[in-house]
Amino acid sequence: MTQSTFQPPAANSYALVGTLFDSRAGALVENQAVHIRDNRIVSVGAPGDLPHDLSRIALDGQTLVPGLIDVHVHSEDWHAPLYLAKGQTSVRDVGCEINSVLRRRDNWNRHGSRAPRLVCTGPLLDNPGNTWPYASQYFNNPVEAQAQVDELVERGVDQIKTYAFIELPCFQTIVDRAHHHGKFVVAHLGKHVNARQAIEAGLDEFEHLSGVGEAMWTEQNVQGTSWEFFRLWSSVDIERANQLIDLIVENGTWVAITRLVWVRLAATWDKGLLEHPQMPYVPGPLLKWWETFAPSNPVGRFPKNMRVPTRMDRSQQAAGMSLFTSELLRRDYNRVLIGTDVPCPYLLPGFSYHDEIETLMQCGMSERTMLQAATLWGAQALEIDDLVGSIEPGKLADLILIEGNPLDDYHALERINAVIRDGEWLDPAELLAEAAEYARTAQPSTERRMDAYY
Repeated sequence: MTQSTFQPPAANSYALVGTLFDSRAGALVENQAVHIRDNRIVSVGAPGDLPHDLSRIALDGQTLVPGLIDVHVHSEDWHAPLYLAKGQTSVRDVGCEINSVLRRRDNWNRHGSRAPRLVCTGPLLDNPGNTWPYASQYFNNPVEAQAQVDELVERGVDQIKTYAFIELPCFQTIVDRAHHHGKFVVAHLGKHVNARQAIEAGLDEFEHLSGVGEAMWTEQNVQGTSWEFFRLWSSVDIERANQLIDLIVENGTWVAITRLVWVRLAATWDKGLLEHPQMPYVPGPLLKWWETFAPSNPVGRFPKNMRVPTRMDRSQQAAGMSLFTSELLRRDYNRVLIGTDVPCPYLLPGFSYHDEIETLMQCGMSERTMLQAATLWGAQALEIDDLVGSIEPGKLADLILIEGNPLDDYHALERINAVIRDGEWLDPAELLAEAAEYARTAQPSTERRMDAYY
């Protein structure tokens, strides 16, 4: 029997028959039958191998894709329906107050939860000086840094995150101690630890291309009394860039580019951002916080050892990062990741993921690389590839049904007909309606997220 693809199956055991994206091969495979029972994939193979009495759903004109993964977010409870509506069935929170994020992880990871699967690092670990006090824990020396790692591991975080003002002795201690506990380390790098130093120290993944300008122009970074990372990007030496890329590839370091956050920060002056399709889903308190990032209102946004960037600084920074990204993508490197940094300025859960994809495509990313980064590679970096990231027997049924061929037109990834999260079928339109209602009624919260403004 064949059912409509736009309705949940009536039975708890059924098969989806049609075209799927094989994230290991990076290719579409036609005429495949994916047998799902409850929340697990039972088998993947030829339709003729299915039990004759098994209910079948034909995927005519559609493609079955593993659920998408955003590797860099700062989560809040109200984000959940937006992620799911836009196909993200797993996310990683890389900076949040510990009690809040552990509670959210417990809630979101329950079977039947209308939320993405959540992996978390807990708070940012840093030396004093950064601008996100409500999402950070500080230390003053390597002994204190080691104690912070031990505490977070005891609390049950999945991975460890360091931030931009950390100094090298503390950084090395954190990496070593985290690895002692078997924990993956993510970093937003800065003036005192550049990308080359971090990779040589054993870092697993770095975000935002942070520390790259400092590594390419070490002499300028070391000699300067202030942190001028905006200006370090104003000139990209391709030879220096490729020397660093050689090191990245040689060590297998994961790279979450998050290009969109820099593009948006470089254009906070653009009132056209207020016409983005995401705006009906933006709560008033969040929009008010975004407005504090306007070029005319930089007060409190930058630490004392960093000059406030000009509009030209931001523009050249974004351009330099684009060139480096293109050189990295030229290598066909299989450890590039897709993350957004929501809810930073004009970045909204779900919507910004697809905008991030577009900015990476503009840097030369192929559709095949994009889809693998969005699924299997993301799952590998989050260390949940035993559960999700590919359509294989034994994996959880975290899947999306999209209209069209995403290898021919990457916009097909935005045409989502159904989201399957842990075996539960969800309607994207209903999820968006839920998010719009929250945005319409949201009030300021007493819980501080990110910084004192929000």
